[in-house]
Amino acid sequence: MALAWLLSTQWLLASVGSVAVGVLAWLLLNGAAQAWPALRMRRNVWLAAQCTVAVAALLPFLPRSVHVAPPITLTPALLSTSAPAQAVPLAASEEETTSPARELPLAADSVAPASVAATATDTSTLLGRALPLIAALWALVYVAGMTWALARLLRARSLWRRMMAAAERVSRAALQVHIAFTAEQRRQIAQRGLTVMRIDAAISPMLIGVLRPVLLLPAHLDGLTAEQQKMIVAHELHHWRARDPLCLAIAAALRTVFWFNPATRWMAKQMEWALELQCDQQVLNGRPQQQRKQYAASLLQQWTAPMGVAAFNGATITARIRQMQKNSLPALSAAAVWTTAAALMAVLAAGALLQPALAIGIPAATAQATAQAMAPAPAPAAEAWRAPLDEVRVTSFFGVRRSVPRTPHKGIDFRAAKGTPVYATASGTIIAAGPIAEGDGKYGNAVIIDHGAQHSLYAHLDSVSVQPGQRVQAGQLIGAVGETGLATGPHLHLEVRRNGQIIDPATMFTDLDAHATAHALKVRRQQLPSKG
Repeated sequence: MALAWLLSTQWLLASVGSVAVGVLAWLLLNGAAQAWPALRMRRNVWLAAQCTVAVAALLPFLPRSVHVAPPITLTPALLSTSAPAQAVPLAASEEETTSPARELPLAADSVAPASVAATATDTSTLLGRALPLIAALWALVYVAGMTWALARLLRARSLWRRMMAAAERVSRAALQVHIAFTAEQRRQIAQRGLTVMRIDAAISPMLIGVLRPVLLLPAHLDGLTAEQQKMIVAHELHHWRARDPLCLAIAAALRTVFWFNPATRWMAKQMEWALELQCDQQVLNGRPQQQRKQYAASLLQQWTAPMGVAAFNGATITARIRQMQKNSLPALSAAAVWTTAAALMAVLAAGALLQPALAIGIPAATAQATAQAMAPAPAPAAEAWRAPLDEVRVTSFFGVRRSVPRTPHKGIDFRAAKGTPVYATASGTIIAAGPIAEGDGKYGNAVIIDHGAQHSLYAHLDSVSVQPGQRVQAGQLIGAVGETGLATGPHLHLEVRRNGQIIDPATMFTDLDAHATAHALKVRRQQLPSKG
């Protein structure tokens, strides 16, 4: 049930994010088109913009370590208990490992004044309770809208099937003498296996299908001049060679999935207009004005047919005819291409940063019982160990739950850059060094030291500098920080075991809290109040 609440809330955030990213991308592209009009006439620009909307919808489901928006703890009514709920992060990254370790003063991680903190907590709690209900309602609305959008697709597919059933295939012999096709076009059709069909219906010439499109020609095309027929067929064949049906199919799929997002419709319409212009220019390139006028006249005649807009719907006939008077499309500079790509990437990055981390609330008693079940509170060490790194920054404490894996943390994570030296925390004997099979290889390269009363394990190392059986002293180099095994980034994972039982490594050190991130302290305080 908790997973269902989480997924529905993530989809709500994904929907809102895709709309925001889509509208912003549309505004940016329209602004850029004021400086570079050629952008409006490039199919790939608008297809990329539609794909950006789709990628933006995936952001809430991807693990991330950096969040600008404050985290949200979901506390659905079905999961609430009499005990206060504690947050179990499910959408945050395993560790904060995006930058090298560095010392930060404790004052920078201290909490805000009590009044500000209380207000933020109340707001977060209210939002956490409301979001699951809103997400559930949105899930129902989305399913209804998706059903309607799919029904539209099925109706269109049924229409195309009826048209194909009513059409008659043009034989190879008939194609050889057809005045609308050139010898080169006939050769390409034969080589690539394009099917040409003729239908006695008032429609525009069109391509039906995606992977193996069929060229459907109306019977009334015979009433045009030979030159007009050739230009119209050349137009459709350019759509075929440029794989425009595939682009249109992608756009149709995105409009169906994101039926609620107006930006996908705007972008798809602009893309359809752009690909029509490209085909027009391909046909008219090098032709005199007289033939251009004939082509425009035939286009108008097709457009006024009852089903004249069935193929490549959305192109504006007036704008197309105006563009036909020009010899070519405006050139698009490399600077415009790179600037447009950078703008779309910036929109995606902003969407990723503004997505909040989610957590599911669980009873405090459950969180405490889970941590206690892992190991009883050990007796304090007789002598504190030295830090395994020169600069210590704790990103995850013992006993808390993370997104990967979702089991209680068995050690402590220290943030550090790849290659940072790792030292023995106390003197002892090396009993393992290198890849270890324990946990199906999740530790990657690791070093295990026998200190007599305890064993210490240093995981995810990039390299090791010791061998089994070797005697080491506290502070001696044993390896370098890495991200081997199950790790979302470079860091050091430290475990301590006593008599075969995993214990909290913090008991072996002095005041690790002073060297912990605010996020690590907050998560421990939420999940393990007794240690916060």
